[in-house]
Amino acid sequence: MKDMNESSQRTYKHWSTLEDRKLISLREEGMRYREIAAKLERTKLSVEKRYRKIMNQKEDAY
Repeated sequence: MKDMNESSQRTYKHWSTLEDRKLISLREEGMRYREIAAKLERTKLSVEKRYRKIMNQKEDAY
């Protein structure tokens, strides 16, 4: 059985409001998902999914 502290364990890190704002700002500046992921210490996929979720919520608000 694997130790709970091994790096292969998946963990979910919740997004803060500050991170959401930073993500939106960096995308508006034209930064790529992979570059944003490095800055925010998240995966490219996580960043892309979060951005799309935020944009969908904005569309639904109108």
